[in-house]
Amino acid sequence: MLIDKKIINSLLEKLKEYVYDLESMNFNLNDLEGNRDIQHLVNHRLHTAVEICIDIAMNVASALELPGRDSAVDVIGLLGEHKIIAKSLASSFQQAPKLRNLLIHGYAKVDYALIFKDFRKDILEMKEFARQIKAYVDKN
Repeated sequence: MLIDKKIINSLLEKLKEYVYDLESMNFNLNDLEGNRDIQHLVNHRLHTAVEICIDIAMNVASALELPGRDSAVDVIGLLGEHKIIAKSLASSFQQAPKLRNLLIHGYAKVDYALIFKDFRKDILEMKEFARQIKAYVDKN
């Protein structure tokens, strides 16, 4: 089956919007730890951006009929194994579904100091994921 470039490009465009929204937020650790409105915005935007990345990964892996698509973590790993994205990015980015699960199911236990510490790195990884996916889709 072929990758549906229209779907992938649409998802990439949505991801770009959420990444921009995340980058536009201006807060410090005290703001994040003490302001529930900021927490909710960060949670929602991060969760949605990660979910879009997972949707992209699932779409690509499914279209290419890659074996072993049992979980989002597995699928991201497969993208690295099959040189769709760099192995180093895949290895690091396999934390994204775990972050999503924490934001959705562990809301009472979210460590906002850790979220704050990794926030910019997470954004950079999502941008790099999008860049590498776009490059692969454009080539194939």
